[in-house]
Amino acid sequence: MKRQTLNVQEAADFLGVSAWLIYDMVRRKEIPAIRVRNRIFFREETLLDWMAQSEQESLIQA
Repeated sequence: MKRQTLNVQEAADFLGVSAWLIYDMVRRKEIPAIRVRNRIFFREETLLDWMAQSEQESLIQA
């Protein structure tokens, strides 16, 4: 069975950014994340939706 979540490093690899940037974005509430105690997880589907929404917002602002 495939895992339903990505950890910070996996999310960073998925998005093509550094893990430090992911931590900063989570802290600023700029990216959807799931917190379980002191761990941070992401759902791939949610990240895809978030990217599509961010992309659409950037086109509207242009």
